[in-house]
This record gives sequence, structure tokens and C-alpha cells, in this order.
Amino acid sequence: MRQRTFHNQLDSQLESTSDFNSIQSKQLHWLRLIRDRRWSIRQKIEMIKEFGCPTQVYRQPITLLRQFTTGGWQSKDLTVDKGSIRSDLEWLENPNHELVCLGYPNYPELLTTLPDPPLALFASGDRSLLSDPSVAIVGSRHPTPAGRRITEQIASELARSGINIVSGMALGIDGSAHQAALDAGGSTVAVMGCGLDDVYPSRHRALFERISSDGCCISEYPLGVPVSRYTFPQRNRLVSGLCLGTIIVEAAERSGTLITARLALEQNRSLMVVPGSPLSRQYAGSHDLLQQGATLVTNAEDVLNELQIPLQQALSSHLQKDPDAGQKTAAFDLLKHIFHESTSVDAIISTSGLTAAKVSSILLELEVAGAVTQASDGGYIKLLDERSS
Repeated sequence: MRQRTFHNQLDSQLESTSDFNSIQSKQLHWLRLIRDRRWSIRQKIEMIKEFGCPTQVYRQPITLLRQFTTGGWQSKDLTVDKGSIRSDLEWLENPNHELVCLGYPNYPELLTTLPDPPLALFASGDRSLLSDPSVAIVGSRHPTPAGRRITEQIASELARSGINIVSGMALGIDGSAHQAALDAGGSTVAVMGCGLDDVYPSRHRALFERISSDGCCISEYPLGVPVSRYTFPQRNRLVSGLCLGTIIVEAAERSGTLITARLALEQNRSLMVVPGSPLSRQYAGSHDLLQQGATLVTNAEDVLNELQIPLQQALSSHLQKDPDAGQKTAAFDLLKHIFHESTSVDAIISTSGLTAAKVSSILLELEVAGAVTQASDGGYIKLLDERSS
């Protein structure tokens, strides 16, 4: 007898339900694979690389799939939770929600460099932010007033410079970084350690809703997955992995923040630390990182100087795209509102009609590209005509 394929076995469970008949098979099979408990993420990625997509994976005979997966399968149970997948599909019907899958054009390029990239990301909000130049800010859940103030200062200044702020939505430093970025008119991404149908911590529900509207909330976990001691370290690798660098604020000697710091180094990202009092246990872990070679930063300018080369590479890649691309066209258009003598940022915003955050982002790109420079009075001077840039 010819061996049955996984495609046939799973179809008998899922597609017998009429609710699934009108759903695009690609999305359905991605959701199947994400929730499939037989294989690890590494095994799933191996199969995706070999067969191209989940639809093709589920069409293969069992014996063939075993040839392309290292290690044993976790279970022989073929049961698929139809109710959970139905909930996923209903959640994805919201136009503000999306499933960002590995190998797709909108999947963040930086995450593809990780040894264990997420198979897919559930996203709520502006998914384009996932590919913008970003900096992570993480730290104590119980920060001192000074730690909270320096976090807000650095996050707001970076946000106004066009840098996307990434953090993990935790109480304390994480929440302050998210809030400051939004209050400055900038952008932020929250990486959750649970499914996006839940808000953890619950005290951040209003912040979660604001980020979903004005930024982006993401999770590699499907709906219904609760927080646990295992999901937080997994989340932390995405916080650092999405960014050019990570800033540590108030990490105690045994702080969970140190996990993110270690991951940033393993991912070959810049690690920056805000120093504090040598008498404070709140900074013991931070000072250990500084002794091990992390970069000391006290303001946004220090961060931008540390990230000058990766930022230049990231921002220049935007400017080197097709001249008709939206971002490059916007940069050229903004030059028309900057003169060869100092032009204030307020004047640029007023005459261009763009938001403060958008103007700040484009000014940073133009400065990196050598088209403008900042004047001593805080305004900008045009160095090149838009035609020659």
C-alpha cells in the first residue's frame, strides 16, 4: 500500500470542517506548522529550506521528512487543534494583523542571521518598522528614578532622530522606553513573550493598545500561549536580534537583562551600557558588562557614535534603492526645504508638511549620506543639491 502523506492525514482533520474551505492554503499550512508539536523550530526550518513552504512539507511521505530532520520527533500524535487554528485565522482577519513568515519579503532581514530565527511572527501594527534601523533598550523592572529618567531621555532623543526603539514590554525600563519613543513622536516595537491575544503584564494594556496603533507588537507565539520561564529568554533573542545594538540600563548582578546582553554579543550586535553608582547593587551587572568591554553610553549622541558604521550601512541601503522608491523620493523632496544656510527643524516640518518623526528619520538618512549637516544652532545646512545627491 502506498504510504499516506502528512498532507492527507492532516487534511482529513482540518478540511473536513467547512470553515476552512474558503481559507488560502498557504496561510492555513503556515498556521498548521507553527502549532505542530512533533518538530522543533530547527526541524521545521530544515524542512522549509528543503521543500520551500509548509504546503509542500505536508505533501511529503513520512520517510522522506525523516531524512531531512536531525534528531528525533517529539511525538507521534497527529492531532491538530482546529479550534486554535480557527482562532488564529479569525485574528488574522483584522487588517491590522499579519503573519510574517520566514522567507517572505517582509520578514526582518536581521532575524535571518540568527542561528534560530522564528518560523513566523504574529504582528499587530505597522509591520514596516520591523526592517527599520532599530536600537533595543532593556533593563530593570524596578528602576530608580534616575534610571527611568535616563531611559526616557535616550529613547526620546533616538526616536526623534528616526531610530526605532525595541523592547520587551516589561515593567520598568522596557515600558519607559516604549512610552518615551511614542511620546516623542517616534516609533517602537514591543516583542511579547506570549500570544498577542494576551497582554503581559496586564498593567501595560493601554501601552499595548497604543503600540499596536502607533507602533508594532510582535510575538513568535500563536494565540493562547501564556508567558512562562521559557518564553522570556526566547523573546529576548528577538529583542536584540531585531536591532543594530542593545542598551542596558540598571542590570543587577543576576538580572534577566543580562540574558539579552549575552544574546546581543552572540548575535554580533553592539552592546552599550549606561553606568551608575559603584555603590548601587542595581548597577552591579551593568558594571560587569563594562569591565568585559561593553561601550559606555550616557546619551543618544553616544549611541549614534557607537552605531555610526552599522547605521550608515543600514540607512545608505535605503538611499541606494530605486530612485522611484518612496523613502528615497521623500529624502530628495525634503532637500528642497533645506537651504545652504541653517534651516530650523521646525521650518522644515512646516514647509514639508511631514510629521516630526518622519522629518527626523529622513534628516538622519541625509546626514549619513553626506547631503546635509547639523548646524551649531540645531538647524540643518544643505551640502548638496537634490539633483547631485
